Amino acid sequence: MKKLYIWGAGDIGSRILNHLDDNWDIVFVDSNKSLIDKRYCEKRVINIEEYLQNCFNEFILIAHLYELESIKTLQNKNIINFFVHCDLPGEFKEPCFGNTLKDYVIAYLNNRRNYALYGLNLYSIIIDDWIYKEYGHHPYIIIQNDISEEFVDKIKRQYRDLKLIKDDKTISGLDEVCVCLHNYTELKKSNMFAKYQMTDIFDCTDRIEHYHNPAIKKFYNLHDGKRCFIVATGPSIRASDLDILKNKNEICISMNSIHHVFSQTDWRPDYYVISDFRVFDEYQDILNALPKEDKFLSDNSESFWKIPHKNNVFRYHLHYEYCFDRLPKFSDDFSMRNYTGTTVTYTCMQLAAYMGFKEIYLLGVDFTYGGQEKNIEYNYFYKTDDSEDKCRGFVKHVTLAYKAAKQYADSHGIYIYNATRGGKLEIFPRADFDSLF
Repeated sequence: MKKLYIWGAGDIGSRILNHLDDNWDIVFVDSNKSLIDKRYCEKRVINIEEYLQNCFNEFILIAHLYELESIKTLQNKNIINFFVHCDLPGEFKEPCFGNTLKDYVIAYLNNRRNYALYGLNLYSIIIDDWIYKEYGHHPYIIIQNDISEEFVDKIKRQYRDLKLIKDDKTISGLDEVCVCLHNYTELKKSNMFAKYQMTDIFDCTDRIEHYHNPAIKKFYNLHDGKRCFIVATGPSIRASDLDILKNKNEICISMNSIHHVFSQTDWRPDYYVISDFRVFDEYQDILNALPKEDKFLSDNSESFWKIPHKNNVFRYHLHYEYCFDRLPKFSDDFSMRNYTGTTVTYTCMQLAAYMGFKEIYLLGVDFTYGGQEKNIEYNYFYKTDDSEDKCRGFVKHVTLAYKAAKQYADSHGIYIYNATRGGKLEIFPRADFDSLF
């Protein structure tokens, strides 16, 4: 049995269970006193104090939104035997569970003998499980250079069957290196494994056809060189501003609860986007009643896609990346995948770039999570503070997503401006809304 403690008895922590075989002994760790000594997903729950006092030699996976705080807690106790959930592939975080990644990896490695996995982490340990159960052998795992000997020694003691090696020279006849880390692109550029075939098995979205939607390809560069407005649902949105967008025939992409303002304006977005499965549940009854704009809806609501929909409804693959220490990826092909960035606005940016827009103006992206002062006069979308409380833990993740969007835009000749009235978002240059017309 492989032992693993999961810090976070919640949705994020529970989703990894679907990818583990039954030879894993799992215990949840949580600070919620009401969960302690009870069962979550049929697993025992203990508090962090018990882990720190009695179980600190066991490996623990940090699987919640406040990663940095937990890392500091463990490091202050000189505990280095931890994994972080964001270092697992997106499939481990998706609410709609499927064996898509596991099936792809197992099928891809079928009959391969002259390969090695690169990157010692929880994901490569799980792949080792998959391969041994399916094919009866343990693959070689090449240890990355930036990992400490102490950490490797703890891995060896805890997970004894792994075939760990320090470099590629140990394996005779090696012809392929399968990367299990998120930084495949950087490794490829470094020519570290130039003499071998390199394969990314961390992000396989370009090769998993189930994710792709060829119907979206017709939107590629449809608006090449033009400008658009991404209309978010911050409390600064004015119906009068939307009237201006309508009168000036501006192309608009909007999202989620934007329909709450429809009673005050004749403006309607040209494109409508949903990324969060919880929004499907809330708005499922009104989706088909929305105006005739094309709707781009993520594939992470299993119940929604079980029923047929009109031909202006396009399913796209939402690939989860909860990143607290790096920039998330930015999709170069929306028909294959979109990277979540933990905000639907990031999805809209990727769609706008795919459509060929060269100027993107953000409106209503207030970025004022956490109870800052709101303009009640224009607060159409949130009747309580509940939604903002839920967003508060994602602030650092969303910030990184906006930085990733700016980086992508700067390198592809795209200009993103923040035309929001007020707000806290300063990553993009400001544009005065009234001076744009």
